[in-house]
Amino acid sequence: MEKSRKNIHLINELPHIYELEDMMEFCKKHKSLYIYGRSENQEYLLKYFDMCGVLIKGYVVSYLCDEEIPFIYREMPVKRVEDVWEESGVGIILAIADRHYGKIIPMLRERCFHDYFVMSEFNKRAIANQVRPREHEEMTFEISLADHCNLSCQMCDHFSQLSKEWCVSIEQFEKDMIQMGKIFEHKIGAITLLGGEPTLHKDLFDCIRITRREFPGCELIILTNGVLLLELEHSPKGNLWEICRDYDVHISVTVYPVRLDYLAMEEKAKEYGVQLFMSSNIHAGKELKIKKISDKHTMDLTGSIDKFYCVNCLYFNKFNVLKEGRLYMCPIAAHSDIFNEAFEQNLALQEKDSLNIYSVKNWKEIAEFSCQYVPFCSYCDLKHWGHHSEWKASSKKIEEYV
Repeated sequence: MEKSRKNIHLINELPHIYELEDMMEFCKKHKSLYIYGRSENQEYLLKYFDMCGVLIKGYVVSYLCDEEIPFIYREMPVKRVEDVWEESGVGIILAIADRHYGKIIPMLRERCFHDYFVMSEFNKRAIANQVRPREHEEMTFEISLADHCNLSCQMCDHFSQLSKEWCVSIEQFEKDMIQMGKIFEHKIGAITLLGGEPTLHKDLFDCIRITRREFPGCELIILTNGVLLLELEHSPKGNLWEICRDYDVHISVTVYPVRLDYLAMEEKAKEYGVQLFMSSNIHAGKELKIKKISDKHTMDLTGSIDKFYCVNCLYFNKFNVLKEGRLYMCPIAAHSDIFNEAFEQNLALQEKDSLNIYSVKNWKEIAEFSCQYVPFCSYCDLKHWGHHSEWKASSKKIEEYV
């Protein structure tokens, strides 16, 4: 039975960035901060505040009860709201369900208490989802087979248009994949082979075989620009379409405004029974063949971005990158050496920015790493990330990133 595509490249819900800013401004104005309510989402909100360096004194509730909490991030004092609103400099973050505001807010106002911040239902959910470790079946990672590319796209977030020719050695690839197989007990949601352009790797077929051997049941995806897809039906090492059929590999083609026979690719996929996803936006929920838009992932070269922005990143807790024995939060960090060399910069990678996969005991360590702030996040000016312009060839100038 053919597997359905899981759309692993769909972006998680990202919290409203201006609400994050307003909430942090509220926190700065109060020396004693409490979270109103106590359930799973509030526990994850506490985790988020810990990540941001914001001190929370405890939870406040309408009444004390012995109800068991399904998840406890860490133990904190729980007080009745009337026991804290007389404290000097106290501020309360309302993180309860919206349906309760009709009772809670009038109660606070009747006591002439106005030092509260009302979180939206969306942000409560989005923050919790971003900092919640993924389950085993939700875990994914991607690995660049080649850093370079046969297209030159502006603003590439893998910096492929700036890269020298580089492919991972088959020896390193197999060693790392064997270790990842051990860590994940040979079970994972999905693995993506990409680049740069993955079809430039001379041992692409062996990379596929090794990955499928170590992860027999995962969704295995090749993310490609499609330039070589038709040609690789008759490569010296075999037929890529047959390999994808025999090893249950899904092909995801990013559609660019270049002279390629996309219709022929679709027909070839039908001929071989290979699942093909073709879109100008790989993050779309369905195929979207419109004009390709380049996203600008603006960098702050001084590394001055506040920690609280991190949960607004599309890569956060989503697209981990495996490269030469280390697992990174995102492709920007993993390939920052290319950016540094091309533009004579010094975006520093610290030990905490990645995991040595040979020191990891189990997949849960990776799940927890993926939903934590890492120091490299300070270089990403997320407030100014977004759609920029129609796709075009890169100028290879730093202005594409700043």
